[in-house]
Amino acid sequence: MNTSTLTVGRTSQGQASTLRADARQLHERLARRAGLGLLAWGRRRDAQRTHTAHAQRRRNELAAAHLQAADFQRIALLAQPLI
Repeated sequence: MNTSTLTVGRTSQGQASTLRADARQLHERLARRAGLGLLAWGRRRDAQRTHTAHAQRRRNELAAAHLQAADFQRIALLAQPLI
C-alpha cells in the first residue's frame, strides 16, 4: 500500500501553513526547554564540582599539615643527639 496517498482529507493551503507554523512553534518550545534543561544540569554539575574540589583541597591541606608535622618531629628527634 502506498502511504503517500493516504490522507485524512483534503487540507486547504491555509490549514497546511497553520500546521507548519504550529509544528515550528512546537520545535522552538522543545528546543528552548532542552536548552534550559542543559543549562540547569551544567550549573548543578558546576556546583557539585566546586563542592567536591573544595572538600578535596581541604583533605589535601590536612594531609600536608600532618606530613609536615611528622617530618618536623622526625627531624627534631634525629637532631637531638647532635645537640
